[in-house]
Amino acid sequence: MSTPKPSNPRQARLAKERERLMTVHSESENVRVDAVEAHPGSEPERYRVTFLCKGIVDIDPETQDPIYATRHEVELYCNEDFPSEVPMLRWVTPIWHPNIQHKEPKGVCVNKPAWLAGIGLDDLCRQMFEMVQYKNYHADETMQPYPLDHEVAKWVREIAEPRGIVNKERGIFVDNRPFVKPTYGGGLKLGPGKAMQASGSSMPAAADQGPRLKITGLAAATPGMRIKFRT
Repeated sequence: MSTPKPSNPRQARLAKERERLMTVHSESENVRVDAVEAHPGSEPERYRVTFLCKGIVDIDPETQDPIYATRHEVELYCNEDFPSEVPMLRWVTPIWHPNIQHKEPKGVCVNKPAWLAGIGLDDLCRQMFEMVQYKNYHADETMQPYPLDHEVAKWVREIAEPRGIVNKERGIFVDNRPFVKPTYGGGLKLGPGKAMQASGSSMPAAADQGPRLKITGLAAATPGMRIKFRT
């Protein structure tokens, strides 16, 4: 007996996104997805996504060398504006990336035009996974839109790239683990990557409870619970 499809459009979209996230969970050795506060009879609105890959979480104040970790967590919240708006994101664990705020509200840059064009939460997770690995980043302060975390962007430009710690143009990343298994037979179908170029969103602090996607530009987020997106 098949499960009846939700009649509510929002619930139908949430159901589709849950299926896509569970496919990632089952087909990846490096990404774990857990629903948070799921209520009986309704699709989950909150998820905690864990990335098991090497990423930079801080720098040594004396040497400016990166400090690494291999477990990273982000909270994803499909609030009442979903799916017409991009989900709200808040990075939970320490992070050091020019397009993720390392201080509160710890927002993450999100591509709203690509979201409205049809990408899903699985695509969004792929973007963030490759951001942790420094396969995706934008640190150029001379080009609009600007990096989200200016302190980290300065470190990338003045320390990391000159020293060869990271350099996406030269293919120097901090990690090269795949988002999903190199060969998989499930239903996860991710189209060619889309450039990231919109501003970020962040979850309120009170919530504390395939193909490469190239970042071509990211706008700085405004601190606070709500972020205005540029269209």
